Amino acid sequence: MRVQLTFEAMTDQDQVLTFLHQAKARVEGDGIDPTPGADAVRYTRDRLEEALPYVHAGAELPADARLKPVKQVVLGISRPITSNQAPFNKAVLQAIDGAAAAIEGLAHSVELHDQHANRVQAALATTELTVDDLVDDGRTVRSELAELTAAVAALRTEVAAARSDLADISAQQELIFRTAREGLAQQGLDTGQLTELSRELATGFEQLYEDLEDHFRGTRDEVQAKLQPYLADIAATDGPGPVIDVGCGRGEWLAMLSDAGIEAYGVDYNAVVVERCTAQGLDVREADALVHLRDMAPGSARAITSFHVAEHLSLDTLVGLVDAALVALRPGGVLVFETPNPTNVNVGAASFYLDPTHLKPLHPQFLQFLVEQRGFASAEVRYLNAEDVPVLTVDDLAPNGELARSQQLVDRINWALSGPLDYGVVATKAPAADV
Repeated sequence: MRVQLTFEAMTDQDQVLTFLHQAKARVEGDGIDPTPGADAVRYTRDRLEEALPYVHAGAELPADARLKPVKQVVLGISRPITSNQAPFNKAVLQAIDGAAAAIEGLAHSVELHDQHANRVQAALATTELTVDDLVDDGRTVRSELAELTAAVAALRTEVAAARSDLADISAQQELIFRTAREGLAQQGLDTGQLTELSRELATGFEQLYEDLEDHFRGTRDEVQAKLQPYLADIAATDGPGPVIDVGCGRGEWLAMLSDAGIEAYGVDYNAVVVERCTAQGLDVREADALVHLRDMAPGSARAITSFHVAEHLSLDTLVGLVDAALVALRPGGVLVFETPNPTNVNVGAASFYLDPTHLKPLHPQFLQFLVEQRGFASAEVRYLNAEDVPVLTVDDLAPNGELARSQQLVDRINWALSGPLDYGVVATKAPAADV
C-alpha cells in the first residue's frame, strides 16, 4: 500500500509533466490545432481544471506512508530538491491561469473591436452611398443654378431693353404732348411751333456771332485738338447710321469725322455756318436740329453730338433735345454734350458771359442727371481743357505748416480758380436685348 502511494505520487508528477509538455506542444503547434478566440480560452481553462488535483506532485508523502530504508534514504536525499515542487507547480498553474484570463480579455476585446469594425464598415458603406447621392445632387444643383443664372442674365437683358424701349416711348410721348400743348394754346398747329431750338438760338446777327466765335473759340487746330478724344467714343459705337452734329458751327468736328472715314453730317439754323461748311465740302443741312431729329426714323442715328449748344437753351428746349436724341439713336448709340464748366469760378462768373447768347451755366452734375433721368442707360462726366496757368502750393498757403489739411484746401482753391474750362457728358443708350 505504501509503495502504491509512492508510485501514485510519482505518477501525479509525471502527469503534471505530461500536461506541461502538451501545453508546450499546443503553443508550438506540434500536431495540435489551435482554436480561435473564446474556444482557446475555454480549452485552456478545462486543462487547468484537470491539472489542479496534481499540484502537490513532488511534495511530502502521506504521513502514514512506510518505505523501505533504501527508499527513505533516496527520498531524504531528494527532499531538498522536490520539497519546493508543489509551490512551483502551483505558481506555474496560476501563471497559466493568469495568461488564460488575459487571453480571454484580449479575445473579448478583439470580438468587440471586430463588432465595432463591422459597424464602422457598414456606416462607411452607408456614408459612401450618401456621399454619392450628395455628389449627384450637387451636380444637379449646379446644373440648375447655371440654368437659373443664365435665365436671370437673360431676364436682366430683357429688362434693360424694356427700360430702353420705355424711355423711347416716354420721350416720343413727351414730344407729342409738348407740341399738342403749344398747338392748343394757339388754337391750331403750324411748323413754327416745332422750331424751339431755332427760335432760341436766332439772334439776327449770324455774321456777328461767327466773328465772335472765331475770336474767342480758338483756331481750327486748337478746337480739333480739344475734340480729338471724342473720336474713341464714336469708334466704340461701330455700327450703321450717321453721326449727327447739332449746331455744327465752323465744322471742325465734321472734318475730323470725315478724315476718320465716319459717316456724319451737321445740322445748323445759321445760314452763314451752312455756307461756310458747304464750301469746305462738308455735309451740313440748314434746319432746326430739334425738328430734324424728331423727323428721323427712330433708332437710325449712330451718335448725336452737340458742342457748346446746351448753355444757349432753356430747360424746356434742352429736355426736348435730349428726348429727341434718345428716340433718334439706335440701341447702344451715344449722345455727347460739351459745355463750359461753371465749377471753375472764372468760367462761371466771368468768361461764360463773353458770349451774349449764353442763357445760363449748366452744372455738370445736373446735366449728367438730366440725360440719365430722361432714359439714357449711363452718363459719364469728363472735365476738359485745363488752363496752363500757375497754381497755388501748400507752401504758398501755409509756409510753416500751421494750417491743418492744407493740401485739400489748396486743391479746392486751384480747382475753383484754374480748373478745367469745359466738361463733356457722354451718355449711352441701352443696347438691344438678344432674342
